Amino acid sequence: MKKPVPRGGPTWFKPQAQLDLHLYTSVDAQEALEEFLHRSFMAKKQTLLIIHGAKLLSGVVRRVLDRHPLVNSHEPDNPGATRVFLGKPKA
Repeated sequence: MKKPVPRGGPTWFKPQAQLDLHLYTSVDAQEALEEFLHRSFMAKKQTLLIIHGAKLLSGVVRRVLDRHPLVNSHEPDNPGATRVFLGKPKA
């Protein structure tokens, strides 16, 4: 039986790619995030880290991730970053 990997430790989440949205406007951040998700999926990446800062862009990032068909799930890594798990497009 495979031993579960404990959450919360520094090694349980290893992003295969990351995007830093600091200094982006809301519109530019949305476009960059959607393009990044598509490129990451096409490159067969499954775990991503989106760095967005704790204020303005966190809502934009959450809205894009909530509705994007390639995103299986997402969760906060800290107030300024979000972990994303990609998968097959939702039907």
